[in-house]
Amino acid sequence: MSKIMAGIARGVSFAMWVPDFLCALVARSLVEKGVVYGYSHHEPGGSILQLIEEEIVDDDCLVWQTGEELKSLVDGGRDLILTS
Repeated sequence: MSKIMAGIARGVSFAMWVPDFLCALVARSLVEKGVVYGYSHHEPGGSILQLIEEEIVDDDCLVWQTGEELKSLVDGGRDLILTS
């Protein structure tokens, strides 16, 4: 289901705005499992939330894809592999 929703979101973004980049913050665990679809680049430490009293640390990755990569996905319908 998440792969379908990601594809729809990309298609709508491309159709409405033709962006230069698409960016998102994604849980590091999802990036490590390889379940982040379509984003061809990632960078650890994109967002770090630290709540001292609650002892919570959340470390997200910044994932992105260029406008040309998005255009290739929309035009060709092929998947790009997540790489760094």
